[in-house]
Amino acid sequence: MNRFINVKSLAGELKRTEIRRGVGYKLTTKEFILQRDDQTYHILFEDILGLIQRDRSDGQPDEKGTHKIITNKIRVYNRSGVFEKGAATLYASLSDSFCKMFLHYLERSHRPASGL
Repeated sequence: MNRFINVKSLAGELKRTEIRRGVGYKLTTKEFILQRDDQTYHILFEDILGLIQRDRSDGQPDEKGTHKIITNKIRVYNRSGVFEKGAATLYASLSDSFCKMFLHYLERSHRPASGL
């Protein structure tokens, strides 16, 4: 069984958790978390620049459900502590339903506030 490194406090309300191929994914109303055995990547939606379905032009075999997450800032949790890094690209094998929910909350977070 996997022992993921957990994020101590979440910024948003937890909406979905999924484990695929030994990798954990968590989605809240304000962030995305990718968990591997040795590291956890924590990304606030405000820091996500794009979520792109990966295609053959990436030079990799086409794999259904693989997405590229492009961010300008990321927090990395490992056994030594927590580190903040700049721009990064992560690859995630997301289910269709997880991806749809991800896009929903990501779009909501980037929408300008109404009534201003």
